[in-house]
Amino acid sequence: VMKQALSTAESGKRYTIKWMFGNKNVLDFLHQYDFKEGSIIDVIQQNRDWMIIGNDGCRLAIGCDVAARIQV
Repeated sequence: VMKQALSTAESGKRYTIKWMFGNKNVLDFLHQYDFKEGSIIDVIQQNRDWMIIGNDGCRLAIGCDVAARIQV
């Protein structure tokens, strides 16, 4: 399966995080809510600037600049 940036993922679909990079504080925040490599996430909603992602524990709104650094 080809990797793609999370920022290009489709709403309503489930993905596995392949890898993540970026600001350490942002990554620490995501890891705190169990969004990390190997995690299965749902893309709940998105627009040009932000998206809402979820897992079994929570929902988070992230900017598409952050989502562009997450490969699924």
